[in-house]
Order: sequence, then C-alpha cells, then structure tokens
Amino acid sequence: YMYTAGYRLRREGGQPVDIRVTGMISAKSIPEGANVYLNDELTTATNSSIPGLTPGKHSLKITKRGFMDWEKEIEVFPEMVTDITAVLLSKTPRIEPLTQTGATNPSISPSLNSVAYFSQDEKNPGVWILPLTTNRLNIFSAATSVVLEDTAYTKFSEGLSIEWSPNENQILIQQSEENYYLLDLSSNTVRTVLDPLELKEEWEKTLIERRALLVERLDMDDEIKKIATSPQTMWSPDGYKFVYTVERDDGKIEYKVYNMEKPLPVGETEDNTFYVTNAQERQPKLSWYSDSFHLIMLENGTENDRGRISLIRIDGTNKAEIYNNVIHSDVIFSTPAGDKIIILTSFKSEGQVDLYTVSIR
Repeated sequence: YMYTAGYRLRREGGQPVDIRVTGMISAKSIPEGANVYLNDELTTATNSSIPGLTPGKHSLKITKRGFMDWEKEIEVFPEMVTDITAVLLSKTPRIEPLTQTGATNPSISPSLNSVAYFSQDEKNPGVWILPLTTNRLNIFSAATSVVLEDTAYTKFSEGLSIEWSPNENQILIQQSEENYYLLDLSSNTVRTVLDPLELKEEWEKTLIERRALLVERLDMDDEIKKIATSPQTMWSPDGYKFVYTVERDDGKIEYKVYNMEKPLPVGETEDNTFYVTNAQERQPKLSWYSDSFHLIMLENGTENDRGRISLIRIDGTNKAEIYNNVIHSDVIFSTPAGDKIIILTSFKSEGQVDLYTVSIR
C-alpha cells in the first residue's frame, strides 16, 4: 500500500533503512512512441509513467525522430502524479490547399468546428462554410458548401466580414460599409439587419451571462472577474482559461493566461505569464490551440507580409516555429483534432488567395 502511494525504502552505508516519499511523472506525447529523457538519461517511452522520483524539479526531454525536441523543467510533488502531454511538431510541416475556389475574410466558429469565408468562385460565388471535423481534412474530403449565393443585386462574395453567433446557428455578414445581413443556418434564410450594433450587443450579452455563471462561483480577484466576463476576452475551447494582458510601468506588455480549472492539474499554476513584449512594438496575434494548453502566435504578420507562426504553451515554454512565410490574413486557427493549422495565403505574387493547412504532425 505504501509503495503504491509513492513511498520507497532506501539504505545507504549501513545506516538504518530510510522511508522516503516520492512522486511520479506521467509522460505522454502527441504523437505517441517518443523517447523520454529524465535529467538527461533515457528513462522510458511515451505513453508511460516514471515512478519513485524525489520531490523537486527535474529536467524532462521528449524526443521523436522527425519531430522537434520538447523540453521542460517539471516539478514532482510527494505522493502525486505530474501529468505532462508534449505536443511534438514535425520538423518538415506539410502545406496543402484546403480550398481551390478562392477565400477571403475567414471566420472560425466559437467551437473551432467550422470556418466561414467569402469566395468569388466562378460557378457559386458567395458565402461558404467548411466543416473542420473530417478525420482526413484536405481539399478532396472537405465538405465545403455555399450557404449564401450572390444575387443579381447583392454580391455577398465581396463582403467585408463574417461573425458567428454564440450558439453558431447564425452568422452576421457585413457586405459593405452600410449593408449587413443575418443568415440563419438552421432554416437557410437571410434577412437584412438594420441595426447590427444592437444584434452584436445581444450576442455579447448572451456571452457575458454564460461567462458570469462560471466566474461568479470562483474565488478570484474582482479585476480578474471583470476581465473574464469582457466580450473581448479570448477564452479557450474548454471554457476554463482565458488570455489577458497587463501593461507594466517599464513600457512592456505581459501576455498572461488565467486557468480556472478546479482543482488545477498537478504542476499547473493559476496565473501564467507566457510572453512579454515592448508596448511600442507590433503586438502578436493570438488564437487558441485545440487542446487549451497551447496558443498559436503570429508575429510580424500583416496582410501580404511575411509572418512567423509559433505554438507556445500557456506557461511560456516550448515555443516552436510552425510557419514563416507570406500570409494574407491574421486569422489563424487550429483544427479540432490539433493536427493542422489553417492559414490564408497564396504562393503566387498575383495568384488566387486560398485557405491552406499546415500539418504539424
């Protein structure tokens, strides 16, 4: 019983037997079958556990051929299991087209399950929706469909923006500076919106009420609660974490993640600073990775400019570059399965812009 609880017997130099309490690391990786080095010694392979560890900090490295190494200092706690899942990124990511009819102004649904965009396709120009839940997401298997076609009077395909409702059954389409349309996806009907601000406020109210129900039960600072319930705050897919920023007196901006999970996973902290930058510099664009423990970060990216896309853990460790090239939108997101990142780009200077997948494993 004591052994399974983490206790070990140790005897040194003829001294009395010492009973010491230990901890354990459960090391997993995506993909599986990677080597696990503990304190620079090959110990096991993922997915498995390393028992009998002295409480304190240990160096953990996970490696797999063809993938970038993953390293992190792990703290082991007495009689507890520190669970680690390393997301390994391919050294040679594969870039493949996801659309072939052109795409502009993509918008990801709150659940990350679908993306809506405008397409000036010669046959069916209009608003298109692409489901992202297909097991093998590519240009051939994607069940893309046009949900709102251009008419003789309205060129929806030339729209400026798309916004999803909180329950994802409606999308608000800004067709021009003055014209807005609301598309109901369940009934496949569209109507003109005379007051888009009122509709957006209604959606924001619904979102704030949902967040407030969760936040009010937690013991947190009032300022953090205010940030958490703001409609501009970016929440994770699992609904338990959010990103916020803090402006420091020294002219720097801290990017932080607040973790509301109760209880917190062993080894995780409630409030994490994962990135610091100068306030005068161009700020990164962020989106959540599907596992809710990593963020996708775009640096130096503007329309038709070269941008660097990285994956970074919420505690700031294991920042790894995924893509470094021209992009046409700062809207970058993960597929629900987490195996691909979706970007908007073109590989010709005057070519058609499309959605592409960057396979990270």
